Amino acid sequence: MKRLSRVRTILVLCASAGLLAACASDTEGPEPLEAGSRVPKVTLLDQNDEPHTIDESVAAIFFAREMEGGEVIRKLLDEEGPQFLQKHRALYVADISGMPTLIAKMIAIPKMRDERPYPTLLDHDGTATASYPSEEGRVTILLLDRLRVEKVEYRGSVAGLKDAVEKR
Repeated sequence: MKRLSRVRTILVLCASAGLLAACASDTEGPEPLEAGSRVPKVTLLDQNDEPHTIDESVAAIFFAREMEGGEVIRKLLDEEGPQFLQKHRALYVADISGMPTLIAKMIAIPKMRDERPYPTLLDHDGTATASYPSEEGRVTILLLDRLRVEKVEYRGSVAGLKDAVEKR
C-alpha cells in the first residue's frame, strides 16, 4: 500500500510537469526474479537481530510478502521444526515493510522471538526483496543454484511447500 501511494505521487508530479513518459520507468521498480536471474547476495537480520547472508550456499528461499503466506510457512516449520530449513539449505524471508513500524517493533517482532525457534529474515523496508516475485495468499519459493534462480514456484499449502523442495 505504501509503495502504491508513492508511485501515485510520483506519477501525479510527473504528469503535472509534463514528464509522464520520462518518469514512468522510475516507478516500476526492479525486474522480478525469474529462472536464470541472480539473487543479490545480501545480509538480513532475523527476529533475534542475528545476521544471515543469502549467499551461494542457499538452495531455497521461502518468501512471504503478506500474512497469509507467512502463516503457511509458519505451519510448515511448526510441524517440521527448524531442521527443515537446515536440511534443505533454505531460508525464510519475510517482507514486513507493509507493517506499521510501531506494530512491528512493539508486537510482531517480540512475538516472533517468543514463538519461532527458527530464523525469520526480515526485510523492514522492502528494498532487499523488491525483486522477489509474489502472488497474493501464496508463498514464493526460489529454488537456487549458487544464487542463480533455477525455478520460481508459488504454493499455498504446507504440502505444497514440502513438495517444492523435496522433489529437487
